[in-house]
Amino acid sequence: MSNPRLSILIPTYNRARFIGATLDSIIPQLTGETELLVVDGASTDDTETVVRARIACCPAVRYVRLAEKAG
Repeated sequence: MSNPRLSILIPTYNRARFIGATLDSIIPQLTGETELLVVDGASTDDTETVVRARIACCPAVRYVRLAEKAG
């Protein structure tokens, strides 16, 4: 994807139990002009693992992990 026309941003922190279902509901609706960006505020649970599993199946999903909780 070179220049998405729409970016969807999901901020998250310690939501491993919920982020998978959220992504599973959004990913089928993505088009070639849409990107999904998940910004993780330094979660201490399995949020990163859950998100990366979805990235393996959908290159339109990007994951950014902050070094510390930003609030």
